[in-house]
Amino acid sequence: MPLLLPTGIANFSTIRGYDKDEKTNKVYIYADKTELLYNLLQTDSPYFLSRPRRFGKSLLVDTLDNILRGRRELFEGLQIYKSNYEWKPYPVIRLSLAAIDTESVDTVKSGLIRDLKGIAKSENLTLEGSTPPAVFKSLFEELYS
Repeated sequence: MPLLLPTGIANFSTIRGYDKDEKTNKVYIYADKTELLYNLLQTDSPYFLSRPRRFGKSLLVDTLDNILRGRRELFEGLQIYKSNYEWKPYPVIRLSLAAIDTESVDTVKSGLIRDLKGIAKSENLTLEGSTPPAVFKSLFEELYS
């Protein structure tokens, strides 16, 4: 069975084989950078992560999402699995501006509100507010409580 490069795949669980296509049984190459993510999570400093286009930003965010949600089983055999990371699940607010219509300020605002309310719905929360800052604030408060 050949090892494949996961070109264009930004889903960590797919690369790790948890969303395998049983017919083709694809196995992807993955360069383990979870030790670096563990080190990043152990600091209390803010970070700005920037990379060029098509350079793994979405996969990085998806990997962090899975770590923060406590999905330890996806990381078996990787460095972070062997670490003393607690694997406590946290709520994650994940927004992609790629899915929001940027034709006007109003469509960006309504897209942000729609996506934030979608996150709230997936967490069984109801949000208040009619502007992006108010909806963000409501979501943060509800997730914190």
